[in-house]
Amino acid sequence: MKKPKFILHNTKMVKLKTLFLFPFLVVCLGSTLEAQTIPSAQFIGINPSVTLEPFYEKGELDVNIAPFVYQRSLGARMDLRMGALVNLGIRKKGNGISHFGVETALPWFLKKKSDKAQNSMGFYLAPIVSLSRNLMEEHNNLGFWVEPGYHLLFESGFAISFGIQTGGTYFVFDTGQKEWKSHFGIKVILGLWL
Repeated sequence: MKKPKFILHNTKMVKLKTLFLFPFLVVCLGSTLEAQTIPSAQFIGINPSVTLEPFYEKGELDVNIAPFVYQRSLGARMDLRMGALVNLGIRKKGNGISHFGVETALPWFLKKKSDKAQNSMGFYLAPIVSLSRNLMEEHNNLGFWVEPGYHLLFESGFAISFGIQTGGTYFVFDTGQKEWKSHFGIKVILGLWL
């Protein structure tokens, strides 16, 4: 006897969510426990961004209107970075909120710090997971990207991070259609280490 499709789909989604939730919780909870003994460097910034998709009509784009970024040191080489995504969709048939979601990255820096209270700087490589919902085109997105970049730190604590993202995004449309699409983006983050 075949299982109904919706049960199979829900089981896969639960497994997928568990797969990504468990490592995230381990990193967050582990860093919280360790943070009680050793202070952690923290960064607050903005990531102004514009999205152009190949399937948008000419002149259509998305602008992130809540480009907030939070980053904290987890250790001598690794940080946790989280960014908000609330896109204003500029469309010929009318403007409105198109995407909302979150992007999580674990930048791993080549230059080792003496302790995690120091501000991160230099070249890094970051695996990224992005979860978002597109209200206009009616689909959910799950992105898996890699971002090599450079975190430029000034004496005042001001920093600029430059990165290039590449990878794939899994689109799940409300119609039931699913597909993988390639992702390429340029990331610029401006902010301050506290």
